[in-house]
Amino acid sequence: MNYGSIIVTFNRKKLLLEALESLLNQTVIPTRIILIDNHSTDGTKTMLAEHHLLDNPLIDYRYLEKNIGGAGGFARGMEIARTKPDLDWVSLSDDDAIFAPDYFEKLINYQVEHPERLVLTGSVYVSDGRLQVDQRSRFSDWGTFRAIEVSASEYDHNFEFDQYTFCGVFMSLDVIKAVGVADAGFFIWWDDCEYAIRTAKLSKPVNVSAAKLTHKTSIPSIDNKKKFVADWRIYYGHRNRMIAIRRWTKKPLVSLAWLIFFYGRFALQLCGSFYCGYRKMAIRAYLEALRDAACNKEGLNPHFMPGQKF
Repeated sequence: MNYGSIIVTFNRKKLLLEALESLLNQTVIPTRIILIDNHSTDGTKTMLAEHHLLDNPLIDYRYLEKNIGGAGGFARGMEIARTKPDLDWVSLSDDDAIFAPDYFEKLINYQVEHPERLVLTGSVYVSDGRLQVDQRSRFSDWGTFRAIEVSASEYDHNFEFDQYTFCGVFMSLDVIKAVGVADAGFFIWWDDCEYAIRTAKLSKPVNVSAAKLTHKTSIPSIDNKKKFVADWRIYYGHRNRMIAIRRWTKKPLVSLAWLIFFYGRFALQLCGSFYCGYRKMAIRAYLEALRDAACNKEGLNPHFMPGQKF
């Protein structure tokens, strides 16, 4: 098997260097690393040159003239990968995914023994060693795509699941050729979840639990469940989820009931302390997400721009 690794990066050159080193030090080295630089302005390209990585024949570096978001970066990487005759499989990750040296060896060994499996993942840990269980989930409802995290106890063995993130997912290029690339119009958030819905038609993903990576994200999602964080990405996450529901739901009436319930609960929460200090931002994010999803409007929203503070 010849595999490539797609990495999408933006203004995190130190993390990127660590991520690249983890790929170049694999026991089974990738045939090609497709590095999508989403218009970094922090000296990423200079750093790559200083470490002679731009001269490395394994690294296919693409600098984009504008930031097209994580979704756009992954879509671009997939488009490149599926044109390469020397690749059979490809992995997808951001610049904050640091792979254990035998990550891909374990995935490849599993696939050799189970050739019918076309989508694989490994186990994701945060920097302090905790398992990031929300990276591998099962849908409890295929009408609303409500996801339930796979419990930590299941990581004692390999398991099937439904929803993956683009954090170390590994798939056959036949899958990408069959279902297309990620939806670049999502810009950020839910692009991987929507893609998991599409690929489920071909192959249910399997987590090879012994394959491990460290997700060096600044705010682990497992720590961001019980309080509201005024993040510009909230608009995209909710809009994109609703677009995915419209596109792929198997239960339209259930989806409608969920939508009514969601906004009813939101209205009640506005009266309490949950959105304290950010009510105006939350109202705008959720109402504009509903409006844009209703008319299938994708891309950037000028009211919610990368890095925007509220």
